[in-house]
Amino acid sequence: MGKTKKSAEGQNTMRKLPHLSLLALPLASILFAACGEDKPLTTLDPDGPQAQGIHELMTPYIWVIMLIIFILVVGVSIGLAVKNKVDPDELDPNDLPEQTHGNFKLEIAWTIAPMVLLTVVAVFTWQEIWDLEEKNDDITFRASSAEEVENQKNNPLPLETQLENFSNTPLDVMVIGQQWWWEYRYDIDGDGFFKDANNDGVIDEKDRELPLDISLDDDDIVTATELVIPSGQQVDLIITSRDVIHSYWIPRLNGKRDAVPGRLHTWSLESFEPGKYSGWCTEFCGMSHARMRMSAIALEKPQFDEWIANQATLAEIPAEEGEEGYDEDLRAGYETFQANCASCHVISEPDNDPEDNLDTTKNGRNIDPPLLSGAAPNLTHFATRSTFAGGIYGTYNGRLGDPNSNDLDPADYLKLSEFAKQPSNDTYSWNVADLKPWVKNAPEQKDMDPVNQQGMIAFENLTEEQLDQVVAYLATLD
Repeated sequence: MGKTKKSAEGQNTMRKLPHLSLLALPLASILFAACGEDKPLTTLDPDGPQAQGIHELMTPYIWVIMLIIFILVVGVSIGLAVKNKVDPDELDPNDLPEQTHGNFKLEIAWTIAPMVLLTVVAVFTWQEIWDLEEKNDDITFRASSAEEVENQKNNPLPLETQLENFSNTPLDVMVIGQQWWWEYRYDIDGDGFFKDANNDGVIDEKDRELPLDISLDDDDIVTATELVIPSGQQVDLIITSRDVIHSYWIPRLNGKRDAVPGRLHTWSLESFEPGKYSGWCTEFCGMSHARMRMSAIALEKPQFDEWIANQATLAEIPAEEGEEGYDEDLRAGYETFQANCASCHVISEPDNDPEDNLDTTKNGRNIDPPLLSGAAPNLTHFATRSTFAGGIYGTYNGRLGDPNSNDLDPADYLKLSEFAKQPSNDTYSWNVADLKPWVKNAPEQKDMDPVNQQGMIAFENLTEEQLDQVVAYLATLD
């Protein structure tokens, strides 16, 4: 009988092993994933006051409380299991433990204890929520009187004065999500992000309720994919969307905030030091949701001011034949771009009318892109960005590495366009290998549906020479 009993116990143990191995596999996966060194989307390495506040709330309070509850629940469960363990051979189905019903003290205890615990957690959580909602002095949503609107229209400030005022004003940036990239707008002239779209003489809530394609101010600096900010300074964001719901998340700088069509949500970011901070759209938004990425580039204040001054300039138009500086390939690339790409992409360039004030015509022209979102990335200073195609490709090769890592040296950011003109540079070089396939057939590089006006169409009719010329022209957009 002894041998038979031991044999049965051994068989029971062997039957349990597959179940234990199934449990060990996910636990091992979690453990190994936590050992990764490159964690660009980590929330455990905050580098800004907002993210630091969330981390300090989670670490001493939430995690500790969760650990205590886990230990109590699991500990009591294991203790009861050990205490009431019965040998299967001695089990009597009629021998039940004493049944307890309606233990008033116990019920009161397990009702009050969680209530007190959640109240304590709520106090600290509410305080952190209020801290996260603190904003700079906001001029974005203020109303402009008829006199102010008329004065801004008839007496625009010189660009140098705009830049000086902008540098000394708390920074607001408008963030607009669309399938599947992010747009950023900088209110350089200080009149807010909206214009008098309904022509009633004032800029007010009625203008902000209109569609973005007619209500946004034409004189703002417009960029894509990369949010550039000064380090050590709070930046207030006004977040919205042109098509579906997206969610903006730079985990090392703050938590998530939804971008909803027709609504303006506010949020703030700040970095302790210069660097690159990667992010990801966290609300399912269609085919390329998983490839809708963003990043924040934090620069020292003087470098940020230099970047803004450059972004406020117009793109140079390649010289025509017979003009000084004429380059046949660059001119051909420009003309190919105008013929195929300019119906969607804006490149702010000088107006041919010499009497125009260039400071107030930076966007060059109004276009109505045949896209569901009504917008495509502004490419005026395309060569100054480290990523393109919604952040999935690096604009440059070299030590930049993975475009979604945080390896970019902020000191090099202002020099990127210089590297585009030096193809053999070992530090960074113009990424022709990815740019050409993207221009030729973007839907093959990233999931999109151009037939239904969601994403960029293919230009398979372009020859290799034309593709080379367009890519060479893009490198001049600095």
